Amino acid sequence: MRIELNEVLWVEEQILSFDELAESSGLPPRLLAELVQGGGIQPLPDQAGSRYGASALAAARHARQLQEDFELDASALLLVLGLCDRVAELEASLRELQARLPRWSRAG
Repeated sequence: MRIELNEVLWVEEQILSFDELAESSGLPPRLLAELVQGGGIQPLPDQAGSRYGASALAAARHARQLQEDFELDASALLLVLGLCDRVAELEASLRELQARLPRWSRAG
């Protein structure tokens, strides 16, 4: 089995402005604004103004990669980001349910 690491980003709990988020993610500001307006990338709830955390940066970088790979517009990116979030939620639920199973029933 081969594991390939393409990019690593260490993000401490720092708060980014909109411009810093655009620069760090590589997304054009206009596209980032559309993704924020559509709810695909969300600012921190307890911050005044438009401030973003590590989850917003991860979502913006994911959106940039999707846009580069598949040439998606903002509407398609919003749909795909939403679907990716849903898949992640379902995978977490599945892991939680599997952890509750007795050990003997997981072998099969």
